[in-house]
Amino acid sequence: MKLFRKLFAEKILRFYEGTEAGIQLIRRLPLIGKHIKDDAFAEKSKGRVAVGVAAQVFVVLWEFIKKFLYVLLFMFVPYMIMAYFFPLIRLHQDTTIIYLFVMLSTVCGSLANTTIFAMGDRDYLMIRIMLVSPYMNFLGKLIYKMVTEFVFYFIILIIFRVPVFNSLMLCLLTMFSRPIGEMLAIITFDHFRGIYENRNVLNGTIMAVCVILAYGLPVLNRRISPTWIYAVHPFVIVVMLILGAGAMYYLWWYKYYRVIIREAMYNKREF
Repeated sequence: MKLFRKLFAEKILRFYEGTEAGIQLIRRLPLIGKHIKDDAFAEKSKGRVAVGVAAQVFVVLWEFIKKFLYVLLFMFVPYMIMAYFFPLIRLHQDTTIIYLFVMLSTVCGSLANTTIFAMGDRDYLMIRIMLVSPYMNFLGKLIYKMVTEFVFYFIILIIFRVPVFNSLMLCLLTMFSRPIGEMLAIITFDHFRGIYENRNVLNGTIMAVCVILAYGLPVLNRRISPTWIYAVHPFVIVVMLILGAGAMYYLWWYKYYRVIIREAMYNKREF
């Protein structure tokens, strides 16, 4: 439990913030707010806990909606457009979604949307004010991201008619790729400082290449190669599991998170 509190200190703080915001909202409601007793939301009361849980459910639901819109706008809608012009793409919806998901989320998301360098005001608050270890702050954010993406994307892919087994394998593939991307980002910081200092250019290049490949190749070839179904083959998933576990071991024992986060925050003029 102590380790859990350290890893997810930011989420625990967000729970209390959501509770307070929910209570204030209820108190401002016309007619209802005036009839609420002062002790209805006392510390450790059922009413207070209920408000906090409701606030977190809303936050999780909003995160799910954003992921759903991402898949809808960047994967399903492009598939529908390509399917209108190319019959071979229309006949293989699940393979097309798998291909687009691998390019835009598994590859691009892991390399260009790393957690370690995405430092913001919340991280400044947790590290400098709440005195949470940068190590625990980073690992907690990464684990939360991996778990929530797995659950959200699994549901969303099924909604878009990707078979259950393929959806499961694709979500595992993406989850295992996340620590690999974080490890590569840290190695870049340690050994290729020039690339790190121009990482916005690097990230932009990665995103541009992935987008061009994701949408350009199907249009040029007028179909999706059937070999992309092997991206969700159990052998590929086992290999990614081993690589992801090795990357997670590296992240767990890495000692210089404070240096990286100080540099990232300095670049954002937060230090």
